[in-house]
Amino acid sequence: MLISELDTTTSVATDTARPPRHYLPEEFYVTDWATLEPFFQELQTRALPDVAALEQWLLDRSELEAVLSEDLAWRYIRMTCDTQDASRAESFQFFVQDIEPQVAPYD
Repeated sequence: MLISELDTTTSVATDTARPPRHYLPEEFYVTDWATLEPFFQELQTRALPDVAALEQWLLDRSELEAVLSEDLAWRYIRMTCDTQDASRAESFQFFVQDIEPQVAPYD
């Protein structure tokens, strides 16, 4: 197919809505380690008696990791969009210095 034959009149819409959460509360935000630690501890100590339990564990861990990754990404984006706002840099540094080191032992 030639490029000239492609239909360029239609566009593909992408859904950027966040998928619903099943493990973390919908309104959960990363504020400090004390609010995150119980989720990591629960995953670490959860019994996995069968394949279904393991699959659910993987889904829950994936959701937790996705929330952390998204939170860090938004902190970075906000910091780089407004380099004059010291609070944005502090928010990013807080995550890097206080949250990530606490998460590392659970990896």
